[in-house]
Amino acid sequence: MKAKRELKIIEQDDGAVIFEKRSGIYFQVNHVGRLLIERIAEGKTKSELVAELEKTFGLEKANAEEDVNDFFSMLREVGLT
Repeated sequence: MKAKRELKIIEQDDGAVIFEKRSGIYFQVNHVGRLLIERIAEGKTKSELVAELEKTFGLEKANAEEDVNDFFSMLREVGLT
């Protein structure tokens, strides 16, 4: 999945604020969401995102997949994919 707009990621201690410059849409994500949006911006695939969550946060594959799917759903809901 690829974000279809130019995003500004403003890092915070507990995550980040994501700002889409053209429409003014913004939302806050936790540290997992920050990692995911950064990796999506780098062009990582869904399976690469899942593997990174497994490795970085020690998640089981099913939980990592659910987190990635939930994040993609949230991006669709706000119109960023």
